[in-house]
Parts: sequence; C-alpha cells; structure tokens
Amino acid sequence: MSSGAEPPTFPSRPPRIVLGVTGGIAAYKAAELLRELTRRGAKVRVTMSRGAREFVTPLTFASLSGHPVFVEIWGDRNEPAVDHVKLAQWADLLLVAPATAHTLAKFAHGLADDFLSTYFLCHRGAVLLAPAMETGMWESPAVGANREVLLGRGARFLGPATGPLASGGEGVGRMAEPQAIADEAFRILDPGRRDLEGLRVLVTAGPTRERVDPIRFLSNRSSGKMGYALAQAARDRGAAVTLLSGPVGLPRPDGMRFFPFETAADLHGLLIREFPESDVLAMAAAVADFIPEESSSRMHREGGVRSLTLRPGDDLLASLKPLKRSQTVIAFGAETDDFERRGRRKLEAKGADLIVVNDVGRSDVGFDADENEVLLLTRSGETERIPRQSKREIADRIWDVLGRVRPLAATPSATR
Repeated sequence: MSSGAEPPTFPSRPPRIVLGVTGGIAAYKAAELLRELTRRGAKVRVTMSRGAREFVTPLTFASLSGHPVFVEIWGDRNEPAVDHVKLAQWADLLLVAPATAHTLAKFAHGLADDFLSTYFLCHRGAVLLAPAMETGMWESPAVGANREVLLGRGARFLGPATGPLASGGEGVGRMAEPQAIADEAFRILDPGRRDLEGLRVLVTAGPTRERVDPIRFLSNRSSGKMGYALAQAARDRGAAVTLLSGPVGLPRPDGMRFFPFETAADLHGLLIREFPESDVLAMAAAVADFIPEESSSRMHREGGVRSLTLRPGDDLLASLKPLKRSQTVIAFGAETDDFERRGRRKLEAKGADLIVVNDVGRSDVGFDADENEVLLLTRSGETERIPRQSKREIADRIWDVLGRVRPLAATPSATR
C-alpha cells in the first residue's frame, strides 16, 4: 500500500526497527507493513508471539526481511539466550502491529514469558503500538487502564480504527492501515523533530461548560483546535503528552494520555493532579470567566423572564503558582484590542513564562477557525508576531520558541 513518496534519507545510517507481531487476524497486514518499512529505507528485524504464528508463519517475515525471525527465548543453540539484549542495543524503535489486549497487559505489568515481552523490558528506544481487537475488548476498563500505564511511560499508540471486525461486526478495533503505521513510525524516527524528547508536556484544550440548569449551560466558542494542534505537535516532536480536553467535536488524538473535563472545577482538579508531574504546561483551554448559579430544576418559560446570577470564576493558571517549581508555563490570552499591554499584564498575573495572545474580534482566525494569527510575549521581554497560518504551523512555532524560554527553568525531575 505504498504512498509513492520518496524514502527519507537519514544523516548517518538507516533507522532500525524491531517489528513485533502478535496473535490477531491483522497479523497478515504486518507483512505488508514490513514491506513498506523496508521500502522507505528502514532496517527491520521481526519477532513473533506464539499466537501470531497461528496466523502467519515466521518464514513469511524471514523472506521479506532477509533475516531470521525471533520467536523463542530458548532456542536449540547451545549458547546463552541473550538475543533480546543484543537486539535492544541495536534498535531505535519497537513497533508492535498488531498489538493484542494480551500483549498490552504483559507490557503494562512487566511480564516476560516470550521473546517479545522479554525484549520489551530491555528496549530503551521509542515504542509504537498499533492495537487490534474487538470493540468490547478495547473499551474494557482493564485494557483502558493498561493503555494509560503505557502512555504514561512514553509509549505511542496509533489506532485502533473503526470498521469491519473479525467477528463480522463493525466498530472500533481494526488495526490502523500499514501505510499510516509506517508514516507514524518515520515521524517518530525523524531526527530533526525530536527536540522535545524527555519532556512531559501537559496541554489543555477546548471550552468549559458551566451548568445553568439540568439542560442548559454557559460556554464559549472555543473549538479546541489550537490545543489539539499543540498536543499533536508536541507528541510528534518526542514529548510525552497529556491532553486535558473540554467538550469538542474533534477525534481523540493517538499517542498521548487523555482526560476529558466539562466544568472549570473539573479542569482545576485535573490540573492540581497533573501539573506537579509535568515539565511544560500549555494552557490553551478557554475557561469560563463567570460561573452561573445553578438551578436544580429546569427553568420554564412560563415562569417569565429570569435573571442569571453570575460570580467570577477562579483564575486556574494563577491558582497553580504555589505549585510551580521549575515548570515552563505557556498561557493564552483572548483579546480584542491593546494586545501587547493586556498580554504582558496577564503574563505577570498568571506566573507564565510565555503568553500567546489571540485576536478574538476577527472571524477568520482564532476561535473555531482552522487558522490563527498570534502575538507571542516572553517573560524575558521578547515579542514575536506570527502571521496568519494553520494552527498546526502556529503550534510548531510555539514549540520552537519554547527552546528559548525553557532554559529559564530547570527540569522538574532534577529538583525532585
């Protein structure tokens, strides 16, 4: 399923990938994935679980890769079983496709009962997992918990996709297509875009909803697109990302921890929990400035015109100042005029290192648009205007500026 794109070039040597194939019907697609990886210039070694060999033979992968397939820790050779150690010293990326529920559980809990799971414990490079299983399995609390554990340790996930399943039904659980997996693998391996590797990045996105009565709420026009672009760009540049998302109409991104919120109070609770363990916070969520007094019963029009009682909402970013040690904080400001003066005032009030000021008085950029035009202000006094471009391009520019801002703060892990 070749894209026809020219294989990338690498400055010193081809990327080295260990392809782990586990026991699901999607194992046959792993052969196509292997061909795509090698076509793009990667050196690939394959390991198969016992279950995978029920669907595809090791000979298939040996023929396509040109190398023996690792299947057992204990072979017939009368020599030490250290192949998993040597392979871990060789590899840049462990790519498991398909990754079954059983494999995710073994990885999450450190079990080592076959070559692949033993190798996983030795591997020190990047990890990309492409799950494949029935919908009920993927949505089970146990699989979800294992996924969160692995994401928290830096593993990336791609998929699963939605479509026809082996059971004959339809739903989420299909392995991502080989070309998409290869694309993601090479994004991870791109040596020019790993400048955020080792950083734990916390991103908030989208609006809050503050309930007025059981069926109504106050919210704002935030689409979450800027925050999602920041999270995805940070992931692609090597960061371990946690995304806190308000109610938006965007698909949940792969390769990061994800926690939803609805109200400002919900978000505050998540921030109190996640911020101390983060290196960088990008506060792109549009949090309510005013909170309505909630009615426990529905308001009916027959009752006539009613007024809403509003109170000022808490400044969530300012509330984190006592918890800030050496984290880098990126604030966002939504303004209609006097951008630099208001931005610098917010920068100080919120204890941020960098603020991104949006012009929300325009309909062609900012809220609910695919493009943005922003003003960046740093604590050290720098000012940079970023002209209109896609939010993903804006996100990458913000992370570029982080490289100048970040040295102002030490890595939190060094002070713990």
